[in-house]
Amino acid sequence: MKSADVIRFNPYGPEESGLVEWERMDPAALVAGEPVQRGHIYHEDQEASYMTGVWDCTAFTEHMGPYAVDEFMYLIEGSLVIALPDGTEVRIEQGQAFVVPKGLECQWKQDGYLRKYFMILDGQPPENGVNRSLQRITQPDLTGVASQDASTAPVATCRTDFINASGNMRVGVRAYSEANFPHLPVVENRLVHVLAGTLELTHSGGREFLEPGDTAYIKQGGTVGWRTSPGTRLLQSVYASV
Repeated sequence: MKSADVIRFNPYGPEESGLVEWERMDPAALVAGEPVQRGHIYHEDQEASYMTGVWDCTAFTEHMGPYAVDEFMYLIEGSLVIALPDGTEVRIEQGQAFVVPKGLECQWKQDGYLRKYFMILDGQPPENGVNRSLQRITQPDLTGVASQDASTAPVATCRTDFINASGNMRVGVRAYSEANFPHLPVVENRLVHVLAGTLELTHSGGREFLEPGDTAYIKQGGTVGWRTSPGTRLLQSVYASV
């Protein structure tokens, strides 16, 4: 059976199964807490060490150390603090997005229940190159791209907030005027969260109509058509496999 080109994400996991409890975290990696984590992986490429889905967890605090993967996260519920070696603390609240780059020295501090969408890539970064995205916690400004609704405005404008070391994962915000894009081959895996306006996706498996707060995943290799209303604004995390 051919899998769908578009997958609608549910913050509680699939209706038929919900979220499944995952393996317990290594106690040696923890400063505090006995966390119980659950999740559902909507799409995975084990060979590329790539996955995307939804995850929740009870409170815990990790030791300071290098982050193991490039990870984009959108916080559905809860809050957390990420501490850096210089004493800086970055607080992330419900409804905010952030990216932690692979190798960044940091400490995850979560004092309550948390639920998130995620996109993870554990790739092998190049040995050289300069990329400021790798030296910080990236927090995209979800209001920072003006929506396009005037007749003279471009069809789409975009802002890229994060690019990983290998250049095959990026995160940003795109704004659209009213537009109808024909069915075209999808060249990247794309996690899309609607911030404003509406997005209609048509594909081999049917149609998805997304409003603010809705999230969908568009799989690389499929064929998908887009329709946006005036003022549509999307948060996107994108990964292009080889």
